[in-house]
Amino acid sequence: MAITVVGATVFDFEGLTSQGGKVRPPSLSSTIWSLLFAWPSTAISIKRFNDRDWPSWVGYALGAAMTAFIVANYHGYLLDPDVMDPVEKLIMVAAAIGFLWALFENGFQRGTQGDNRYGADPLGSVPE
Repeated sequence: MAITVVGATVFDFEGLTSQGGKVRPPSLSSTIWSLLFAWPSTAISIKRFNDRDWPSWVGYALGAAMTAFIVANYHGYLLDPDVMDPVEKLIMVAAAIGFLWALFENGFQRGTQGDNRYGADPLGSVPE
């Protein structure tokens, strides 16, 4: 996450400022940078969902949502809550809930203890 923020700042420093009080979309280079980091983020998410014995499609869906969010931002959607229509606000709330859930599920939960349908426990057996 830190590398993504630093890279986006380097590629689009002016993106941190507003123009006349309006949030401006990220530049093309910043968008490409974000899309490049969406790929390994999706792969890591899929691996962690597998460790937690969730189906792989959940990780792919998260990656697709992340990609759609990045592209929507580039085209000026889902940027400023003050000017969003109700559908955009609903999408934003749903995305926030989904991303926070994935962060909690993948970042703070231990993988399935013992073997699961994706293979052996990478930590092996843990003594009690």
